[in-house]
Amino acid sequence: MNSRRSLEAVLLAALFGMLFLCGCSTFKSSRKMDMAPFSENTGVLFAEAAKVSRPFQFKQLRPYVSLPEFQDARARSEPLLVAFRGVVYYSNQVVAIGNSSLSAEDKNRHLARYLHEVMERSSGNVAIDSLGLDEASVQAVLEKIRNAKTYLEGIAAAGPMVNAVVIAIQDRLDELQQTILPAIGDALDHAIEADFADTRTNYTDLKTLQARSMRAMNLLYLARMGDRGVLDALLSEDPSLKEFFPSPAKVTGKEMDAAERYLLDRLARIDTTIHQLDNDLAAYKAKQDELGEWRIIIDEKVKIARNAMAVWAQSHRNLGAGIPVPPLIDVSGIAGGLAGTAKKAVF
Repeated sequence: MNSRRSLEAVLLAALFGMLFLCGCSTFKSSRKMDMAPFSENTGVLFAEAAKVSRPFQFKQLRPYVSLPEFQDARARSEPLLVAFRGVVYYSNQVVAIGNSSLSAEDKNRHLARYLHEVMERSSGNVAIDSLGLDEASVQAVLEKIRNAKTYLEGIAAAGPMVNAVVIAIQDRLDELQQTILPAIGDALDHAIEADFADTRTNYTDLKTLQARSMRAMNLLYLARMGDRGVLDALLSEDPSLKEFFPSPAKVTGKEMDAAERYLLDRLARIDTTIHQLDNDLAAYKAKQDELGEWRIIIDEKVKIARNAMAVWAQSHRNLGAGIPVPPLIDVSGIAGGLAGTAKKAVF
């Protein structure tokens, strides 16, 4: 009996040992390097980001792109494009390193170098400590990456610097949306208004004179119908008609005929002049419409850039944690639809 119990105890211990070992094996294998989701996210998100980063193709507003304000704003937005290109370059290198036959030590050494480069591109002249890391912390993260035993652990150790890169780019997007883009829009708007100020003033004045002449015609018609009391209102509405009515109390039909011909002739000349301004007004409207279109497209593309960075950061975290997940949002669909309707891009 005792020998039987001893045998059962040994078998039970062996069974538990097997389960424990299997459990450890299962746990470890679930946290493994799977480069495909990160590679897919990188390709989809930044292929679309590349489409919307091409310069807006100005047509109506082309004469204004040489404005000093426009050139200054464009120069100030360039570091953001440099930062995005840095993230794309780093992401491609992460995939290439992961798929290479390098040792884990060499992989992590290259990873640390590329990550440091993209952080420098993203931060630019911004102080590192404003991004949530000081220089000592940066060096500590890089050292941790280099000393990681596996590439997976190296990528996981990169988390603080990846977050700093995201903060840097989001800050640049804030500056773009809150300062740089409004400066460009205001400069373009002011230039358009200055160029067409006389045209718009002339048009407004002509429309006012046209409306006043039409009211005078209506009052003259009432006077013809026998309501001579409206003559005072007619002369008040249009004092230029006083020359036709030397004695308002004794107006003749001949005088009213002359006043009518005068008003009709004036209305005809006003209408001709207004039509002569149509081309100028159409050009003004086309420029303002393109400016409005540019503002809408830029706002949408800034949103896409923000989403792209959020998805990229999450995908990078998932890669380091060994969690394979598909793209978190349909950035490709958003950007693709926008590019299809606009066929233009950022900055």
